[in-house]
Amino acid sequence: MTFDMSRTWTEALGLTRANFQILAIIAGVFLLLPGILFYVAAPDLAAMSAPGADAEAISAAIAEQAGPIVTFGLLSFILGQIAYMAMVALMGGDRPTVAQALKLAARRLPTLVAAFLIFIIGLVLIFTIVGLIAALFAPRESAGLNLLLAILIALISAYVVTRLSLTLPAIVLEGERNPLRALAASWRLTRPHVWKILAFYILLVIPYMVLSIVLGFIFGLPLALAGPDIATFGLGLVNGLLGALVGVVFSGILVSIYGQLAGRADERRQPAS
Repeated sequence: MTFDMSRTWTEALGLTRANFQILAIIAGVFLLLPGILFYVAAPDLAAMSAPGADAEAISAAIAEQAGPIVTFGLLSFILGQIAYMAMVALMGGDRPTVAQALKLAARRLPTLVAAFLIFIIGLVLIFTIVGLIAALFAPRESAGLNLLLAILIALISAYVVTRLSLTLPAIVLEGERNPLRALAASWRLTRPHVWKILAFYILLVIPYMVLSIVLGFIFGLPLALAGPDIATFGLGLVNGLLGALVGVVFSGILVSIYGQLAGRADERRQPAS
C-alpha cells in the first residue's frame, strides 16, 4: 500500500466536513469543555500563558497547582482518548451511531491505555540504554554531548511515535483488544513509509505551533488586562477551541492514513447519524 500526503489531507478534510456536526459535539464535550475546566481549576495557569511570563512565577504556579494539574490532566487525557476513538469510529467506514461510537470507545479505552503505558515504558528503556552508552564512551559531561543526546532522543522519539501512530485506529477500526498486537500492527503498517509519514506530521505540527503562539499573543495580553477571571476563561476557551479543532482534523488524518496503508481506503464513508 502507498501513502500520499495530498490525498491524506484532502480525504481528512472531506471526512471532517461530512461529519462535522457530530464531530463538533464530541470534540466540544470531551476536548473543549475539559480544556476550559482545566484553566478554571488552576487559575494561575492564565498568567503562565501570557506573553512575557516570568519563569520563576511559572515554576511557582506549577508547584502550587500540582494537585489540580495532575487530576485534570489525567481526566483530560482519558476524555480526550475517548473522543479520538469515537471520532475515528464515526469516520472509519462502519457508520456507527454516536452512542455506538462512544460505547465502543469506552470498551476499547483499557486497550489504548495499556498500549500507551507499554509505549512509555519502551521509550524509558531506550533512553536509559542510550544514556548508559553515552556515559560509557564519554564519562565526562559536556555541552556538546548533552546537545547530541537531546537531538538523538528527539529523533528516536519522533521515529517511534510515527511508527506507533496508527495504534488507535488499529484498536478502533479492527477491534484489536490486545495492546501488543495493536502496537505491532501500527509498527508493521508504517514501516514502508515511516519517513514520509514523519515528514507529513512535521508539516502539520509547525503551523499548529505557529498558530498557537500567534493566538497567545493576540488574546493573551488583552485578556490579562481584562482581569484574572476573564483571562482564565478566555485563555481556556481559545486553547480549548484550537485543541478541539485540531483533534477533529487529526482524527480524520488517522483514518485516512490507516485506510491507505491497511487497504481500507476504498470503503465508503457516509456522515454519521
